[in-house]
Parts: sequence; C-alpha cells; structure tokens
Amino acid sequence: MPGSHRLPMKLRLACAFLLAASGLTASDLVRIPAQEYDAVDERTGVKTHMRIDAFLISRTETTQQDYQSVTHSNPSLHQAADLPVENLSWWDAIRYCNARSLREHVQPCYDLKTGKCDGSRNGYRLPTEAEWLAAAADHAAPPAAKLSQIAHLGLNDTTHIPLLLARVNEGPARVASLAPNRYGLYDMLGNVWEWCQDFFDVVKSYPPALDSPQPGRARVIRGGSYITAPTWSKGYRSSLDPDAHSPFTGFRVCRSAPRTRTAITPDSTSWNEPYRQAPPGFETTTGDLTDLLQSSTGPIQTPIQTPIQTSDQWRHHLPGLKKKWATLLGVCQPDILHPTLRVLHRSREPGYTATLADLEVEPGRWARIDILQPDRPAQQPIPVVMVPYYDVDTPAGEDLGGRNYTPPGVRSFALLAVQQGYLAVAIRWFAESDGESYAEAVASLTLRHPACSGLGKWVADARILVNYLVARPGVDRHRLAIIGHSLGGKMALYAAAFDERIGIAAASEPGIGFKQSNYDSYWYFGSALASAPPGTDQHELLGLLAPRPFLLIGGDQFDTAESWHYINAARRVYALFDAAPKIGYFNHHQGHTPTPEAAWRAMEWIRHFFEEPRPDASR
Repeated sequence: MPGSHRLPMKLRLACAFLLAASGLTASDLVRIPAQEYDAVDERTGVKTHMRIDAFLISRTETTQQDYQSVTHSNPSLHQAADLPVENLSWWDAIRYCNARSLREHVQPCYDLKTGKCDGSRNGYRLPTEAEWLAAAADHAAPPAAKLSQIAHLGLNDTTHIPLLLARVNEGPARVASLAPNRYGLYDMLGNVWEWCQDFFDVVKSYPPALDSPQPGRARVIRGGSYITAPTWSKGYRSSLDPDAHSPFTGFRVCRSAPRTRTAITPDSTSWNEPYRQAPPGFETTTGDLTDLLQSSTGPIQTPIQTPIQTSDQWRHHLPGLKKKWATLLGVCQPDILHPTLRVLHRSREPGYTATLADLEVEPGRWARIDILQPDRPAQQPIPVVMVPYYDVDTPAGEDLGGRNYTPPGVRSFALLAVQQGYLAVAIRWFAESDGESYAEAVASLTLRHPACSGLGKWVADARILVNYLVARPGVDRHRLAIIGHSLGGKMALYAAAFDERIGIAAASEPGIGFKQSNYDSYWYFGSALASAPPGTDQHELLGLLAPRPFLLIGGDQFDTAESWHYINAARRVYALFDAAPKIGYFNHHQGHTPTPEAAWRAMEWIRHFFEEPRPDASR
C-alpha cells in the first residue's frame, strides 16, 4: 500500500509476516522456461536467433527485510520490512547476491573486483536484460488501461512539480500489492527500477553482455518506478552508473537453472523450404555443366564414361578430381601444423572479447585475424565460424585500421556469429596483407611460389588457420563453419572444398560459376584458367563438399537463376549420401549486398547444422 513506511512498526512487521505467510517473499524463486525467438539487432539490422536458457527469478523485488537479513544494513530512503530495498548501487546489489549465495551454500557468481559474472554457477545474480524481459512476459508492454492494475507508477500529470514531490514523499508500495503477471511475478513494472546485469547501450544489440567488466559503463535498469510517468515513451528502459544510489532503484535476484538442449533432426521438417525454391525452368536443369556422376575410365585417348551410382563409387572418384584441381590451384607454401600466433591487441566488447592477431602462414609472413570469443558460449566445447574477407574490419563490424571497413551491418558475419555464442574468426585475404595493391601482392607471391595461384594461396592459408583452430583449447573441432560474402564467398567455397575439417559452408554472391565472376583475374587464377581441362567448373567443388552442408546466397548480380545449374548438378552427388537437403540456394534478388533476411538465413543455416547431434569423434 502506498505510504506503508509511515505505519507503526508493529503494523509494518505484521504486514511483513502476513506476506511471508502467503508465500510471497523475494526468497521465492519462479522458474522461467527456456525460450527461443528472433530479434532484430539494431546495430546490424539483421535478425538474430535468441535462446534464453531456463532460469529462476524472485517473485518480488528484493525487500528490505531480505536485504537486511543478509547484509545487516538498510540503505533505503523509505523504510519498512515489506517495501522494496532501494537507494543502493549496482555494486551493492551484486555484493548482496554473493553474500546470499554464501549463506545458502551455493556458488557465488561474481568477482567483486571486476563485476564479472559467471552465469554457469548456481548462485544468485542479477538477471540479464533478456531474462528480465522474458520474466516480465505479459507485463513488459501492457495496454495502458491495465497499468493501474499491475504497476505502481507515477502520474500522467507532467506539469506540476508539487504533485511530483508529493508522489516522491509517498514512496513505493509494499511488494506484491498489485496483480501478478502470468508467471506469478509482481511489480515487473513500477514500484522501483530494477538493476540488470548488462551494460547499457542505446542501440539494442543481441545477445546482451552478461559479464563484460568495463568500469564506468552505465548498467541497464528496467521497469520504471513509483514516480515514472505512465506516458514515458522509452519502454521503461533506462540506465544508471553502477556506483549510483537512487531511492527509485532496487533489484530482484535470479539464478541459472541447469542447461538442457534437445537435439533436432534437420531433415525431419520443412525448415529448408526457402533454400530449394528454384524459379520455373530451373528446378532440375544443369545447363551445359558436365555430369558429375559420369566417371572417365580406360585410356585417355578412348575414355569410357561409367556412371557413378553409390557414395562409395563417388569417394573412389574423388582422388582424381582433387588431383585435377590441385594442378589448377598450384603448389604453394608448405602446411604449418602448429602455426605461431602473434597477439596485437585485446579489447572487451559487450558480450565478447576481441583479439586482433597475426597468424604465421609462411616464415616471416602473417595473415591478420580477429578472434571474437563470446562471454557465454552456445555450447561447450565451442563451435567456430570462420569469416574470410578483404580485411577483418567489416566482418567484425569494427574499424581496426584495415583498408576496407563498413559499419556493423549485413556483412558483419563475425559479429553475427559471436552474438550466437560461437567463436568467430575473421581473416584477411593475402592480397590485402602482402602488398601495396593486388598487383604487388601477386608479384610477391609469384616470385616466392611461381606455380601458386591466388586461390591456391588462400587454400593453403585457410588450412593453416584450421590447424590453429583445431588445436585451440575449448574448440569443438567437429563443428567448424565458414561463411563469406563476395570475395569472401569465393574464399569460403574454396576453403571448405579442400579441407574436410570444415563441416559447414555458406557463400554470398561469390559467382558460383567461372563465367559469373572475374576468376581470370591474376589474384584468383589469371590466364591459367584458360588451360583448365574441358568441362572444369565449380560445380565440381560442390561435389567435393558433399555431403557437408553448403548454402549459396544470391542477389542477381553475380549469382542469378543460372546458379541453380550448379546447385542441381551437385545435388545429384548429395543424393548419393541421402543428403539432398544439405545443399541449398537462397536468392534475395536485391543486388550484390546481402539483405538483412539473407544474412539471417545464412546464419540460421549454420546454426541449424551446428545443432545436429554431435558427430562421432572418429570422424
């Protein structure tokens, strides 16, 4: 009830005891089920898949009685046992969480020097903003007509200061004095603002950071207070410095619940329907491409075409196909099994740590990489997404001093991947590293390795990157994916085709056929492409990929309806493995740059196959 802090002490204590007797205390925790949904990341404009594990959260805001029983103090301006505790900082709130955890013999979550939270522990902590929103449920954005039933907010009158001060003097209501939401939680709106774990960012980027210690950064507060105007238009979302004390801000606690996952079977649903919608006339056609299932046998002068009918026959055919392509790619630098990493800079970002580094790919020559390590990995061990591009800046969505940078957006595949809880590694194309322009880089490469093509150089560099990743502690070497756009799409296709350790590939607008892009440029193949054996084209690379998942993204600049010929040709090989749904093509028809939907679908493709039952370790 408003103004309950003015009641006689005996009556106030009686209220507290009645509240406790009804089972409505902040000590009660309600289980909020795991949830999955898609949210648009305001930084990139791309939908991202959100997964919130099940968690426990207190039924009410932390009361003064609860707070005082743990800390033996009460900082509140308006004091009564059954009022929410307020006038305490974010640091005070997490100290309470640790102290309560110790008292109840569960694992404290916080490093009190840094504020870092270990969400895998079972102790008390503050909810993330995503968890707070999930718990708020039907009270997150209720109809205006319902506000007075569920939320102790301020006045609609925003002109008269005396009325505002009268409301301040009145103070918050006792907890659980209004109707609960569908989970049985009280005061998710109104009464006092509630501290959340996350750092505040006016641009909502997902998932929010759980444990990025950055002193001085404001923390998110949610829900509004007893003086917040109901007409305030910011969704009851604001921020305070973590050292700030306010009589309008308190908190409620939560705890992590045991994480459980349900394995999915990708082929059991029509999830891949958008990836197999060929336009009329292109449903099964392969144009003038050679038939991948016709194998040449016998003398070269009089080869006999023998149909390949089984996956074993295809595997038997592969060495000859690989040998042809190895000749075309050329001889490049030797493989380095244990490459050296030279760390240049580490930075803390909301939700992840970025490590800018150089990876030694030849003696004295380095490939620039940017490693984005999520604070909360999606799985343990952690899956990896590699993102090749001109430079590491655009995939990471951060200006790192390279020659090519665009702000966070649809090309920021490394940023999108780390948001999903994957280890993301952006890598720079050799021609951006090794010379003033592509001409100098190619000249230098040719002087060192006369028989090496530009794409051959990339395949060698990519193999060394994979060598580094599979040896990195905590990495799931059975869940490696690669995705790229334009030049990066070509790099993704070639790296995956020639390294079977890369389990999933996606390429946006690479120009899937030789005639669809500038593969005769000397930083790719140059004039040597003209000497390739008749019938050689990149549908053969898709055959080398089978049965691993591959997605092509097109936009009608380089990849058009004609690209279906390549997908259809390779699909016959995939069918030998009963893996036809694992190759697909999505055309957004909007030009070279991927649309937000296309970027989302590419990431969904990777997520979907990452969540297949884990392969046998003998793979």
